[in-house]
This record gives sequence, structure tokens and C-alpha cells, in this order.
Amino acid sequence: MGTTAKLDSKVNATSGLPALLGGEPVTRKEFPSYNTIDENEKREVMGVLDSGILSAYLGSPGPAFFGGPKVQKLENAWARYFGVKHAVSMNSATSALCAAVAACRIGPGNEVITSPLTMTATATAVLVNGAVPVFADVDPRTMNLDPASVARRITKRTKAICVIHLAGHPADMDPIMELAGAHQLFVLEDTAQSPGALYKGRRAGCIGRIGVFSLNCHKTIQSGEGGIAVTNDDDLALRLRLVRNHGEACLDGFGMSSADNLIGFNLRMTELEAAVAYHQLGKLEKLNAWRVRLADFLTRRIKEEFDCLRPPYVAPDCTHVYYFYHMQYDEQKGGLPIDLFSHAVQAEGIPLLAGWGKPLYYLPIYRQRSARGQSGWPFRPPWYHGQVSYEKGICPHAEAVEHTSVYLETLVRWPNTEEDMELVVRAIRKVLDGRRALLESRAAQTECSRA
Repeated sequence: MGTTAKLDSKVNATSGLPALLGGEPVTRKEFPSYNTIDENEKREVMGVLDSGILSAYLGSPGPAFFGGPKVQKLENAWARYFGVKHAVSMNSATSALCAAVAACRIGPGNEVITSPLTMTATATAVLVNGAVPVFADVDPRTMNLDPASVARRITKRTKAICVIHLAGHPADMDPIMELAGAHQLFVLEDTAQSPGALYKGRRAGCIGRIGVFSLNCHKTIQSGEGGIAVTNDDDLALRLRLVRNHGEACLDGFGMSSADNLIGFNLRMTELEAAVAYHQLGKLEKLNAWRVRLADFLTRRIKEEFDCLRPPYVAPDCTHVYYFYHMQYDEQKGGLPIDLFSHAVQAEGIPLLAGWGKPLYYLPIYRQRSARGQSGWPFRPPWYHGQVSYEKGICPHAEAVEHTSVYLETLVRWPNTEEDMELVVRAIRKVLDGRRALLESRAAQTECSRA
């Protein structure tokens, strides 16, 4: 028996009036904030403050070009943990993405294929280097890049593929790496939401040429702001460090010619941020394991109770670290429009959101084909107009996400418990039990608004 039939027979039998219609919510609990800072970070930060050295960079060749002791301690620990030769810290993952594009010598005349389902910085890192983002569609199960769609987007101008490991699940890297090898393309990995996730035994972010991680305050581990770029390529590592620290003034000191010239910035991480991030790294496995445990419990309960919801997909030979818990919602089986369903669950005290966001190419800078930096320069290469499409319909699976997905962004994580996950199940059950009343109320409101 499907969800709709089962629930029709017991509407309001056990649940009561939906909170959206004035009933008592399933919970009024204020879920605790996600605070992973403890005495280790506090002690380390106080040591930095006592030293008075909050940053130790110099923008000239020499030992201080590579940062202070806390920065270098963090980078060495990060490289060891992720099994890479180089880890280059920066003041944000956005900065690290911009530096990664620049390090690969991507610029005017080049295209970078990426996903439209990502934070804006993934694509604007391409724009600020003068290249053009090209959006490929996603696998509807994971919301990550579909290799077949990527293959159809490759042109003679393509220089790189920028992969996003979205929501905690790795993208399908093997076919993407095969495409990159066949066409001599760089592969960049945006791993902001998936630190510690595994793809066929390999760490996400460590498979392509450069991987980028985030230490933003919303991430699994954080230092307020911060980012790390990793690579096994010595030349790319040096170029990342040059972009980070006014590299145009340091070419001679590193034995580079004017042909290697690039513009550097101040993208440097402070000693305070590095002190916090070092101890956060030590907590990554524990924090990920907590998320996985809660997600596994919730997945089991969702499968037992509801056929209108499909829990997060986990591909064979992959691990999911659940930056957020994303589900597919079937309106026909659920009997409620997705927006009404999510609002009703929220009213029960559970922060369930609908959709994930619109594809990036809906933004004005792509629709209007014009982007301007602080200097006012227009981004309109002669070949740009008409060559790359940002029209609705180019990525149908990505566009469908806002109409078919619901997700928990802030609940499936430490210090919440299985009891909290059970509240999620209770709230969903109550909403579906009361869907007839919810539909009748919406119909009445619609009729009144027309009158």
C-alpha cells in the first residue's frame, strides 16, 4: 500500500491538526548551534595572541614568503592527512578557487566546464581570470556533474573541468578524468562540502590536478573563514603560492622568467585562523562519523515510513559525509505541492527546505552576458556572445532540483541525536496525515485571494 492510501485511512487519527493550521507542533525544541571549538583551539589562539605575531608573511622571496609557523604547521598536517605533496592555505575557499584557475594558466579565450548547482564562487573564479564558465548538467541522483553532459560541452576552447563534490557525496571522477586525459584538460575539484568523502578509496579533492577545501564558518570544520588548495604538482603548488602572495614581485627570486608572470594578491591566511584550523582538522573524522550515523538512522526510518521520499543516494564504492541531507520528494505520492509540504514540516519545528537553489546561469551576469569587476572592466570577449548558452533548458536535471528536492541543512550533524532524527519522521508523518486539511486550507485561501 502506498503512502497516500495508507494515510487516507487515518487522517488526524493520531497526529492532530497540522501546526501550519494552528495545531501544536511536533517540537518547539531549539536545536543547539554547531560549535566545534574547544580548549585546544582556545589555547592555541591565546598562544598566538601572546606572541603578538598574528601574521608572518612577507611579499618577497625568502622563508617568510610561505607564512608563519602556524600556517606552515597547518599546511603540513593537511598534506599528511589527505596524502598529497602540497597544501596551500588561503583566506577563503573562494580565493583558493581563483588561485587554482590562475595557477593552471586559464584566462581569456578559455572555457571551463562546471556545474550550475554550486555556490557562485566556483564559476566566478573562472570569470575573474577572464575565462568563460560553461555549465553542464548533473546526475539527478547526486546533483553532481554528469560526465556524459560534460563530454558534450567540450570544445577547442575548453581548458579545464571544475568538479563540485556537492552536499557530501563525491562526483563520478573516473569518467571525468578519462575525458580530461583524452582532451588534455585540467581537473579542478571544489570539495568545500565534502571533506573526507571517498571515491573508490581515494579522497575527494585529491584526484584532479588541484582540489580546494573550505574552512568557512558553515562547513564541517571551520576557522571562521579560510580555504586550502591541494596538489601533487610542484609547479602548480608554486604558482598557487605566488598568486596568494603578490607573486608578480617575486619571479626572479623563484627562478621564473617574465613569461611566467601572473598577478598575485593578498590571499593569505592569518596565524589565528591557522591555529584554529589545525585543531579542527583533527576533529574531521569524528564529526563526519557523527553525521553518517545520524544520516544512516534517518535513511532507515524514511524508507520504513514514506514512499514519497527518496533518501540521499550513495554510489557504489563511495562514501557520503552529509554536509546536508538531501531527499527527492514525489508530489504525486505525497499528495502535497512541494512548497506546501516543506512549509508545513517547518511549522512542526523541523527546518526542512525545498529545492536547493536555482542554476547559476539564471543569475544576471550570465543572462546579460556581462560581468564587471571593481575596476569596471567589462567581460565581453569577442567570441563570447552567442557561443555559450545560458538559456533556460540547457541543464534540465539541474533545473528540476528546485521542484523535486527537499533537504535538511542544519540538523543531521553534531550534537544532535537519533531522537532528533525521530522528530523529523514524526513531523513528516503528521504533515502527510493532515494533508487533506492543508490542501483544503490552501484552496480556501486561493479562492479568497481571487475574490
